[in-house]
Amino acid sequence: MSSTEHIQKRSFGSSINNLPCSFYVPPYARSLGELHKGSSQPIQLSPSDLNEHNSLACDEDSSSLEQFHELVDGDQQGTSTSAVVNRAFDAADVRDVIRNELVRLHELHFVAERPEAQYFALEYRSQVVSWFVQVVSALQLAKETLHCAVSLLDRYIAGTKALPTPAVIQLLALSCLSAAAKHEEVAQRSADEWVCLALSDDNRKLYEDRDLHRMEWLLLETVEWRIRVPNTFTFLRHYQAVLTNRGVIPDELASAALFKACSEFMAEISMLYAELLSFGYSTVAVACLILAESHWPFVPSGGSLPAAVTASPVQSQQRLLAAEGPAAQSFLSELTAFTELDASCVAPGLGRCLEFMSHLYHFVVFANPTDGGLALLAPILARYPQVVSHLG
Repeated sequence: MSSTEHIQKRSFGSSINNLPCSFYVPPYARSLGELHKGSSQPIQLSPSDLNEHNSLACDEDSSSLEQFHELVDGDQQGTSTSAVVNRAFDAADVRDVIRNELVRLHELHFVAERPEAQYFALEYRSQVVSWFVQVVSALQLAKETLHCAVSLLDRYIAGTKALPTPAVIQLLALSCLSAAAKHEEVAQRSADEWVCLALSDDNRKLYEDRDLHRMEWLLLETVEWRIRVPNTFTFLRHYQAVLTNRGVIPDELASAALFKACSEFMAEISMLYAELLSFGYSTVAVACLILAESHWPFVPSGGSLPAAVTASPVQSQQRLLAAEGPAAQSFLSELTAFTELDASCVAPGLGRCLEFMSHLYHFVVFANPTDGGLALLAPILARYPQVVSHLG
């Protein structure tokens, strides 16, 4: 099976209606399908776990790269706790933080290995992630919250011995979002606000506040209370800062904003595919930057559309498959020179990751919008109108 066929079959062959609960996104959408009906059952935890932990005090890792985050046009202003510090680029500090984050990345367990966990990833994961995107957009949450929630979901599924039953899949999703928001957002929401996102067809809540508290506790125990860990967005932002500082990508405001949007667009699409987890977040981040440079060349004000947009499908596919060429070598060599690490440490398996993501990009660009294949991608496409306009 080719990569393109695998992409089409893997993430878009299943309908959103297969999810076993009513996924609600206020105030723009009522439901995503005919799903599980009826009230939820209490989660069975040990007596020591039954404390009502609404305020989750988790240690924040001071080694996080987010302290170097700088707002660029298109960010949600004032929503993320990690976006409030604006520091000048300090090469020594950034180098140390990146190296430390790469070490921490290898300590994480986020790839499903057991057959039942792999089944969850195949059957439900992409639909849950697509719903994450809709909720984050509707509530105007930060991108850090989205990536953090997906990371929590993956690490829980990879680490738990008892996978969620179909009736509580959305409760797990709500717990991931709630925990991520507690760590990343300035404005906080109550448990009742979160559980109101899971409604039956007659508008009854599927879960109670205590269900969310208990599920959060179980989630955080499973991930060892590590919420802020390196993810694709972490590496993406700071690899971009390194490449900008080294003059590899433009620092002019409009061009930088377009490059940032394109790379983040690919990063969010990549979240739908559990197969990309095996490459690691750092590799996926490097691939997103390379694809952004390869397929959306920067156009001066008043210039023409990029060649990747105006080219025929065959020419575009050839360009995609050539993404491992000059751009990949330039970006990777600059990052390895900066971090003083080997390419196998910074972006292991980059060639295979780029091949998969190139076929993914091709599918997004040339898929027939009337065949239903883009259903799970629609929330991401809606978040990046400037990128979609360049897709033609």
